[in-house]
Amino acid sequence: MNYTPESPNNYIGKQVIINSDRLVFNAKDDAILLFSNKAIGFSTNGNFHFDTVNNGTNKFVVNAPKIYLGLRYDDTYANEPILLGNRTEAWLNDLIDVISYILDDVKYKVSYLSQDVGKPTGPNIQNESLLKLRYEQLDNLKDDIKYIMSERVKAV
Repeated sequence: MNYTPESPNNYIGKQVIINSDRLVFNAKDDAILLFSNKAIGFSTNGNFHFDTVNNGTNKFVVNAPKIYLGLRYDDTYANEPILLGNRTEAWLNDLIDVISYILDDVKYKVSYLSQDVGKPTGPNIQNESLLKLRYEQLDNLKDDIKYIMSERVKAV
């Protein structure tokens, strides 16, 4: 990690330590705001929860240039981009359509040549131009794979 705060017992400088069996912070009318120049760290030996009331408008928003969900086995940042759901669905549907078109082409348009009855058939050179569009569609899909992956959110 880029910045790790010094532990409270090793920190040299002014600090406030509140130590109790339980702490409750309650803002009755507005908000609780936390600000820091370098980092805000949370740590627990148990569960960590963020809860909002489901009234149809409440949200949980995480906004950062890079978002990492989990650490890898060696405690380094996650590096696998997550897939964007809507874009992935559209890309997969396009792929299924192209595969379906290829099957239709093979079923109805592709032909093979035979020199003699009963001998193996060979490819027909005319099939190359017939299937050119399908190859282009597959190349486009291959080029578009990068657009279904998040640039900002990485997971393990």
